[in-house]
Amino acid sequence: MMGNFTVRVARIEMIESNERGEDIRLTFHIEGHQTGFNLPIFLNSREFDDTEVVKIARSKLHEVFRQLCCQCQDWQLSEDELRQLAGINVRPATRV
Repeated sequence: MMGNFTVRVARIEMIESNERGEDIRLTFHIEGHQTGFNLPIFLNSREFDDTEVVKIARSKLHEVFRQLCCQCQDWQLSEDELRQLAGINVRPATRV
């Protein structure tokens, strides 16, 4: 079980416009029990009002994770598969 993640806005900055016209980089910091990382979301300042930027970026962040979930859905192992893999572990057990 991974537990809950904390997601917060780490930084909002204007950047040089890229090929898609995106000139805002909003960086989310995502932290869990054993992991933490930053994920930038790019927006076009001409498409959204300043007060909407975080809301739009959160929606795009959701879409990123939705797509990621779809792409790796077939990686999920069943309980039987996990037991089978644990049963073929050839590493010697270590004592603590």
